[in-house]
Formats: sequence, C-alpha cells, structure tokens
Amino acid sequence: MTQEKKSDNTTHQSHNYAVIVAGGSGTRLWPLSRKNLPKQMQKFISDRTLIDETVDRLGEVVPKENIYISTTSAYAEQIKEILPGIPAENIIIEPEARGTTVAFSLFSHVIYARDPEAVVFTLASDHAVTGVESFRRALDETFSFIRTHEKHIALLGITPTHPDSGLGYIKVDSIINEEPLAYSVEKFVEKPTTSVAQKYLETGEYYWNAAYYCFKAKTLIDAYSEADDNLTKWIAEYLKSGDVSDFMRVPQKAHEIETIDANRYPLALIPASFQWSDIGSWGALHDVLSEMAEADNERAVISQALHVDVDSANCLVMSKDSKKLIATVGLKDVIIVNTEDALLVMDKHHSQDIKEVLQYVKERSLEEYL
Repeated sequence: MTQEKKSDNTTHQSHNYAVIVAGGSGTRLWPLSRKNLPKQMQKFISDRTLIDETVDRLGEVVPKENIYISTTSAYAEQIKEILPGIPAENIIIEPEARGTTVAFSLFSHVIYARDPEAVVFTLASDHAVTGVESFRRALDETFSFIRTHEKHIALLGITPTHPDSGLGYIKVDSIINEEPLAYSVEKFVEKPTTSVAQKYLETGEYYWNAAYYCFKAKTLIDAYSEADDNLTKWIAEYLKSGDVSDFMRVPQKAHEIETIDANRYPLALIPASFQWSDIGSWGALHDVLSEMAEADNERAVISQALHVDVDSANCLVMSKDSKKLIATVGLKDVIIVNTEDALLVMDKHHSQDIKEVLQYVKERSLEEYL
C-alpha cells in the first residue's frame, strides 16, 4: 500500500464511528439475564462479557476514541465499570428508555455535533460472532459504501446457514453497487415459520436481519426530521437544556428504520458471511456453544456447571452455584439453568416461550425474580 493510500484510509477511519446499543434487558435468557444484570453484561461465551467482546470485535476499523455506547441510566454505571477504556463522554445515556428510534436520534445528534462528517455504524451489545476478520471486512465495506452513497441507509445482512423461525429476514432486490457489493432492499420479514424460512434459504434472496446499520449522522437526522420533526426538535432541545421533560416529548416509534422515507433515503444491504447469533434464546446459546466446541448439536451436552451426566443428548446445563452438583440421566433436548433464587428446566425447542413464563411471574406478583 502506498503512503498516499495509507493516508486516505487514516482520513476515512477518523470519521468512522461505532455505537454499541446496550439498553436492552435481555429477558429471553432468564433467569441468568435479569433487569439489574442483562445478558450484555454477562459471560456466556468466554471469560469476557458480551459487551466487552463487542468492543474488541471492532478492531482497527473504528478508532478507539470513536467507539460509543448507547444505554439508559439504569445501566450506565455498570457499563462504565465493565468498559473502563471507553471515555465517560462516549457513553450516551437516555434518561428514560423510550425505544430504539429515540436512542438513534439522541446518539446521532451527539456524534454529529462532535464531527459533522461522521459515518455511524450501530450494532448490538449482546451478539456472538465468530470469524472476527470476516466481520471486520464487512464493517469496512459498509463504511466504504456509505462514504460514496451518503443519502443511503446501509444494513449489514448475514447470509443464513439454516432456516430459523426466531430471526427477522431482509429480502433484497437488484444490485446497486459492485464493489463493495450492495443490494437494494425490497422488504423486511419478521420471524417466518420454519418451512417459510427454508424456502428463503433456498432462494438466496434473503438475509438474516442483525439490525446492524450504517449511515452518515447528518443523513439520519435529516431523515428523522422529515419523517417527524419532533424526533429531532426535542432531542436538540434536550441536549441544550438537559431537561428530561424535553426528552420525554420525543415521540416513540415502532422501528428505528421503518419510519424513514425509503424513497428519499434508500435502504441498501451489504451481505456478510461471518458466523453470527443474536443469542436470542437458550436454544440458540446451546447451538453457539456446541459450534464453538466443534460438537454435534444433536448430541452435545454443554455444561457450565458442576455437572455429571449419563446418556443424555442435546442438552445445556448452566449454574451460578459452583458447589451444587447437578446430575442428569437420559435427558434429551433439555435446558437447565440454575441461579441462587430460580431454576429453569425447559425443552430446548420451546425456548422461545420464555416470555410466557415471565408473564406468569408478573401475574403472580413475583417481580423480585425478574
């Protein structure tokens, strides 16, 4: 690489920003993930928290000083403890949780005020990614696309490896850019049935929606302003006044991207092929850990506990009590999660039904267990 090209890359990267969205409560991994300690702040995959791994995954594509965390006041102090390398001014705190659209408007305003040329990539704080170099290449390609298509909103789409009814999908249309490869977005599909997801897999026209976006900060602000002026007006007022009542006047929207006029601000998908999971259920976590152990998912008994087993298959056993022995015999497709105050035993294939369990807990006024 010539010195001139190195200089160009350095200049471009100085305007690369990443915002790690870390305001969710991660209830789908109850009872380990709780309101006061959601899954992004826990160690499910390695000896590091998921949010710490997410920061590290960005590598040199985003300068360290340009990594931001978007969260709520409920988690800000914990995040500061977990990520001491992130400057306090880079932790953008919502005084109240009001959904992703409000969060996107807030952090886009903050970053734009610091750098009007900022290109922002947003990603979740609680996903598992293997093939980090492939992730970084896709990240770099997405930044590159937005630098030459400033009015677009880019989505990083994951090439599906199997039908999954627990994930959202994005259907692409025509190629709009060759290098890096980018498609126009035709539609979003939320959690299809397994049979429909199998058809999606066969067409090659659908990608998993990881909710990873890239855009110029100014573009998102303009797009939100045109969609609803109150999305930007009251954020600007809040940043000047610090008055939470101004923040509370920002309208909540159902989806951070669907509110945008795609005719004015076209959506583009950049395909990526790294191994990815949103760890959206205990079943998904078992699959990830089995893959990491290079084990057969249909046979693997994955254990993070003091555990002995006889003749079980396709099970996950986790425990926060290092002194309690857990013994399993002849089980199949079972998840066991033991904590100090709660025990979960479930069929792996019903792991998406955890929301019903939590609803029952609420109905019985057992909020201390949430």
